Amino acid sequence: MLDPVIPPQPNPATTTLPPTWWAAGLTPHERRPGTRPAWVDFAEAALSRESAAPRSALSRESAAWREAFAGVFRPFTDAARAAIAAAAAGSPAVDAASVADGCAAQLGHQLAGLAARTLVLELGRARHKEILDGETPEARFADFVRRTGTPAGLTDLLHRYPVLARLAAQASLFAIAATTELLARFDADRVALAAFVGTDPGPLVEVSGGTGDAHQRGRAVRELRFAGGARVVYKPRPLDLHTAFTALVGWLNPRVPGLELETVDVLTRPGYGWLRFVEHRPCADLTQVDRFYRRQGVLLALLHALDGTDVHFENIIAAGDQPVLIDIETLFQPVLPAESTETDPAAELLARSVHRTMLLPQMIVGEHGAVDISGLGGGRAAAPALERVDWLDAGTDRMRLVRVPGSVGTGVNRPTLGGVDVEPAEHGAALLAGFRAGYDAIAAGATEFAALLESCAGAGIRVLVRPTSFYTRLLDETTHPSLLADAAARDEAFGLLHDDSTDDVRRALVAAELTDLWAGDVPMFTGEPGSADVWDTERNRLAGLLGTTPLASVRAKVAGMTTIDRRDQEWLISAALATRPDAETHAGSGVSDGILPSKTPEPAHLLSAACGVADAIIARACTAGGRVNWVGLELVDEKYWTVLPMGGGLGEGYPGVALFLAQLAELTGIDRYRDLAGKAISGLPSLVSALEADPELAEAAGPGGLLGLGGVAYAAARLARLLDRPDLLDLCARTVAVMPAPTPRTSPRFTTGLAGGLVALRSVATQTGLEPATALAGAYAAELASRSIDPDLADPGFAHGAAGVDWALSGHPRETATLPPAKAATGHGWCSGLAGQVLAYAGDPDVLGGLDEQVRRLAAQEPLRDLSLCHGETGITDVLGVLAETGHAGAEAALATRTGLLLTAVEQDGARCGTPDGVPSPGLLTGLAGIGYGLLRLGFGPRVPSALLLQAPTR
Repeated sequence: MLDPVIPPQPNPATTTLPPTWWAAGLTPHERRPGTRPAWVDFAEAALSRESAAPRSALSRESAAWREAFAGVFRPFTDAARAAIAAAAAGSPAVDAASVADGCAAQLGHQLAGLAARTLVLELGRARHKEILDGETPEARFADFVRRTGTPAGLTDLLHRYPVLARLAAQASLFAIAATTELLARFDADRVALAAFVGTDPGPLVEVSGGTGDAHQRGRAVRELRFAGGARVVYKPRPLDLHTAFTALVGWLNPRVPGLELETVDVLTRPGYGWLRFVEHRPCADLTQVDRFYRRQGVLLALLHALDGTDVHFENIIAAGDQPVLIDIETLFQPVLPAESTETDPAAELLARSVHRTMLLPQMIVGEHGAVDISGLGGGRAAAPALERVDWLDAGTDRMRLVRVPGSVGTGVNRPTLGGVDVEPAEHGAALLAGFRAGYDAIAAGATEFAALLESCAGAGIRVLVRPTSFYTRLLDETTHPSLLADAAARDEAFGLLHDDSTDDVRRALVAAELTDLWAGDVPMFTGEPGSADVWDTERNRLAGLLGTTPLASVRAKVAGMTTIDRRDQEWLISAALATRPDAETHAGSGVSDGILPSKTPEPAHLLSAACGVADAIIARACTAGGRVNWVGLELVDEKYWTVLPMGGGLGEGYPGVALFLAQLAELTGIDRYRDLAGKAISGLPSLVSALEADPELAEAAGPGGLLGLGGVAYAAARLARLLDRPDLLDLCARTVAVMPAPTPRTSPRFTTGLAGGLVALRSVATQTGLEPATALAGAYAAELASRSIDPDLADPGFAHGAAGVDWALSGHPRETATLPPAKAATGHGWCSGLAGQVLAYAGDPDVLGGLDEQVRRLAAQEPLRDLSLCHGETGITDVLGVLAETGHAGAEAALATRTGLLLTAVEQDGARCGTPDGVPSPGLLTGLAGIGYGLLRLGFGPRVPSALLLQAPTR
């Protein structure tokens, strides 16, 4: 084996950079004759002088990779330390050395993050060339850091990666300028700050990084800590809105008895200001906890009235029984055009509702689970849900990038009692009571409140164009070494902004976004409530971009605050609370209490009850531009409940609601049900067009019968007849055409996969005669029949497991049949309980030990409080109805009894849905549409085919 090639030691004369080494660090449009950016001068000056401070020795076994990589950029951090120390030296109230050291350390960590991918790539290359000294991976890592951290090593690195040089030098210059500006402002305000804190805090010893993102050339929220222990928060933006918000709270406090809501104390200055540091404090007892949530309900009403948003867990601090809002720059937030050209009235409603504040629970579903980021429920350590970048074998020469599950951090937004976090859903009553009180107080004083809003007209606000997470991820991903050798490549990667801008407002802001991103900042745009103009970071004005002023929108909202609107907002609050993790179940609720026996009702009685359910659905309909949709509770990934505009699926989307309304219209002849059904499916054509344009989207949607494209095709076929809409037959055919071909990876499930797609296609073929439906059904059947037992079918139920697959394949030859259920069903419902199993194996009664006995078990089950089709009472009656149609006497008798009990339950307690806490939701599987459809099935038998089983009409 050849000896490792040891590179020659650098000659100081060769460590200087070529005159135009930095040219590739400029984007093509920046490369103009005579251009020499300031970052070039900084980089060359830093590299040309040896650090005055001694370099800390790096242990050959060091695993502190971030500190090690920061050491590579010691010339940059030393230059920043010297400049900050010089700026601080003139103030007797600043411990210059401590502040400068702390700021340099923060900058070093920032530069290590920018360079990490590149340094790891170079580390790997050096390892493969076997040029690193050391007996262990840790020692070889340390040797690489020492080599790269020499003047020659860093010079060579930046010569080959001039974009990295640009980013590192810019970050250093911005850190110097921002910190120097902060120190000058502190020195000017230190007497006032001493009075603001209430005592002489002693010298300033630390300026920490805070929690916010960098904007406006490296400026960010900073926390200042003094020798005496006191802390204040510095914000490099105007704080006039804080003062105005405090006045609005002061107006509201006496109008809500016992409120006494607190705001953060502010010392305002032109263009910046100081906030009192708010400490998290626990609650002393349950009374304080309840008071906290009542106040938070009032705060929610105020934020809703003011078009507030972005109140996530980092922007609220639980100070005993006070929820203190510490960041209000996103009040008066304008509603920008939807990024889709298709108008969805339900999405528009959410964009102007309490949901928009982000104070209410919002489950963000990722590849590894779900996490709540809201101001109410977020901020606590949870199982990692989202993907993040991490380093495997960090601190060794085998260090490499991996993507792993990650969380979104923790906060101090939730009250604690006895050292235990308090679950917000347990105090929903207090939250709702506070919301009602705050909402009613604002509505009652609307004229006076609107007049008070004028004081906010000229205050600075932030205009959110895209999610901050979009920008931060883009900044991180574009530090890939392949994009740091030539700025043109990185500029092309930023072209994603153009692709993501589908409206005039966002397109107008792309140039400013690019400028900010190239500066290493999260782009920020500002405005004023009384103006329709928007300003970018460099104070360029985009006149009239918003179309209307945010203040006008808030006035209109306050004028529209009525009892009806308040009830709509209360539903959203209840629905959001129901999405908390404790509600992440998919099972029916317990038995009903106090339901009196009832005779078998007449069809007209059942029809009347179904009309009542339909009217409740209509009352919550959102209408705009000729389209109707609803906001509902939807089960995502079959386990996470979320509040969403209804989508295009049959089971949880608007087609299922349309199917119920259209079936009801056929039976009653009432035009409003038919008209609403037609408007509800007006979004289907654009959905199918999107699927045609993007086969990967169709693949992701899947072939499922209730939660996939099979259900969409089935709904189109049924609605074509019910609404007398021949155009829907063409839509049905187009849907079948985009349904994915079966593969060994396709889910077998009834709701989402091949089994449901097979049944849906057979039904579509029966209704329409479409030959492609018949052919694709055959392909699905062949794929299913060829499979052995799949781990995915460990669930014994119908919706997600073996029972549904076996039922779908009834009559098909099987190469390898699935076995009968290996474990007992959960409960008695259709989706995963006994009812689904009885249905699946009715033709083979030995599987369950006798059909008669299982029907008796179903009949003996007490009625469920949950009345839904999926896992509730109407799902059980649907199965009994199917068995009764085959002539099973026990099923007929059970169906007669349970029909009366079901109708009595609806009339006594309302149509209780299969959602967490029974929150009313419109959907077919778990919501009102399914309950109403079940009532029609019970009243009119074969005339109303089973939607659960995707049956074709018989007449």
